[in-house]
Amino acid sequence: MSASKYAYVTLLTSDAYLPGALVWAESLRAAKTPHDLAILVTPETVTHAALEQINRVFDRVVSVPTIRSQDVGNLQLLGRRELDITFTKLHVWNPDTLPYERVIFMDADTLVLKPIDELFDAVAGDVAFAAAPDVGWPDCFNSGVFVTKPEADLFASLVEYAHTNGSFDGGDQGLLNAYFNSWASGSPRPGQTSPTAARLPFQYNVTPSPVYSYLPAYVYYKADIKVVHFIGPNKPWTFE
Repeated sequence: MSASKYAYVTLLTSDAYLPGALVWAESLRAAKTPHDLAILVTPETVTHAALEQINRVFDRVVSVPTIRSQDVGNLQLLGRRELDITFTKLHVWNPDTLPYERVIFMDADTLVLKPIDELFDAVAGDVAFAAAPDVGWPDCFNSGVFVTKPEADLFASLVEYAHTNGSFDGGDQGLLNAYFNSWASGSPRPGQTSPTAARLPFQYNVTPSPVYSYLPAYVYYKADIKVVHFIGPNKPWTFE
């Protein structure tokens, strides 16, 4: 059993993301991280062949039940109905599932370009959550990369919030932005509560967008980019 207190975590709910998960793990190994690489898998939606591959690569493989969003209308508005299963990401906060003090969660369509172990310090003290802004609405964070602490009370609260309030975009990003609503301003939205949340620089979750891009900033800051996130339905491993 690993003695690591920290871990990088991803989620696999479909064989379609297996190539991304394997390359993600390799990119972290190349960055020389000393911390565990863990993966949450839903065995009812992932094949045995895929499980065999990830068992050879990851330090910890954890089977978890799916948690599905019921916000069909909001998923249609987002145009990504397949993201209903992303509520399964909430298992990240369950310390029985991930017995670590701090974790960095990263979607399986991210790629690490440089060492990022310093991110574990982003949730020091009373900070419970840290993430980088979303390119589509910068007062929201993108939930494809975040730092947090697995805690039983927080896990129970998030699951209850999901069942009671749902998600404004139907997926985990809308849910988590509503729950950690102090992220944008440093204080909770009027009439609401929120755990303390911190903003990460965009360089830790760069999301190329065909809708909007700031090319001069990309040229100026490109040497600082540490993580690229291939958002959207088309992935590098699906191109012919």
